[in-house]
Amino acid sequence: MPSLIPLGRPTIDDSDIEAMSRAARSGRLTLGPANELFEHRISIAVQRPWTVAVSSSATALEIALRALGVGAGDEVIVPAFGYAANVNATIAVGARPLFADVDSNTLCMNAKEVKRCATEKTKAIIAYSPFGSLIGMDAVAQVAASLEIPVIENSTESLGARLGNERAGRFGRMAIVGFGPYRCVSVGEGGAIVTHDDRLAHACRTLRFQGRTDRQSYPDQSPDLGMIMRIGQFGYDARLAEPLAAMGASQMLRLDGFLERRERAATQYFRRLGGHPDLWLPARTDESHPAWHLFPIRLSDNFSAEDRDALLNGLHRHDIGAGNQYPAAHLLPHVCELYGGSPPNCPVAESISHRMITLPMSNDLSIEEVDIVCNTLEILLTQCAARG
Repeated sequence: MPSLIPLGRPTIDDSDIEAMSRAARSGRLTLGPANELFEHRISIAVQRPWTVAVSSSATALEIALRALGVGAGDEVIVPAFGYAANVNATIAVGARPLFADVDSNTLCMNAKEVKRCATEKTKAIIAYSPFGSLIGMDAVAQVAASLEIPVIENSTESLGARLGNERAGRFGRMAIVGFGPYRCVSVGEGGAIVTHDDRLAHACRTLRFQGRTDRQSYPDQSPDLGMIMRIGQFGYDARLAEPLAAMGASQMLRLDGFLERRERAATQYFRRLGGHPDLWLPARTDESHPAWHLFPIRLSDNFSAEDRDALLNGLHRHDIGAGNQYPAAHLLPHVCELYGGSPPNCPVAESISHRMITLPMSNDLSIEEVDIVCNTLEILLTQCAARG
């Protein structure tokens, strides 16, 4: 039993290392066969025909916004609870973020709030599936369809998750999946844009590589010979390195097994912590099959933000990973500055952010490790309540 239980850890085996090694030895380090294979396997998993792999999921969000033509003077509805990338990508393209408050049970954007935020200037909605759960995404997608506003589905934490017959990546006109260090499939960094729209896929590929639309000298020309460079628009250096794509393609073959292992760990968390009077646990339905990016819990109103931080410190002192994902997005310093010091009113997101704790989750998290986390948390909760 390891003495350290990290918040998350990747699962890299010999087949992944060998795949990376083959890609490195090939001499083709970007936009090669490993990228094509990785994109193909993502498309199969998400059941969308077009996938564009990029260097990070945050960059993928920005590219998706630009592919939709979002820019200066436009508005984008973003969740008030979620990772800062939703907001930062919006600001980076010159648009103004409009913050929709979230549902206190599902943590997803409240569909009624989305409708309230929309204006004539709203050109996109970034809908986030929190911690790998898709509950609530269908309602947001329905409202967006009624408003005729395209959805960029931020499922960076949700690859492989399902809600009824739908999979993560199928609720938006485009969707983002991610491969950061705590994901089921992890290459360290990296993301991908998935879509059913071939024109948007082409736009994303062009944006991924400095706006280039290069010409070959003859059909099926090897890219190693170079191309006739044509730069037609703004773009990024957002290519995913071949060795990382190779590792991702290798891990995609084990995605279903990874999801099953995380579900077992999550089930043990529910057994141990369910019914605790001072803890909220994630919403569950028969139709929901989360990817369990991390395991989120929330303290009751009996606890303050300072109590939450004290609990985090206590878990860390016992070498147990824990986080405060996520600070309320509408209260981030640069957002407050953007709004002239008067940020939008999103009380549910603020309350959640003050009391949220994320607990360890990984593909190989053992039942024994979950028990250690829960035992320690319960002791710390008792101590905190006694002091208060």
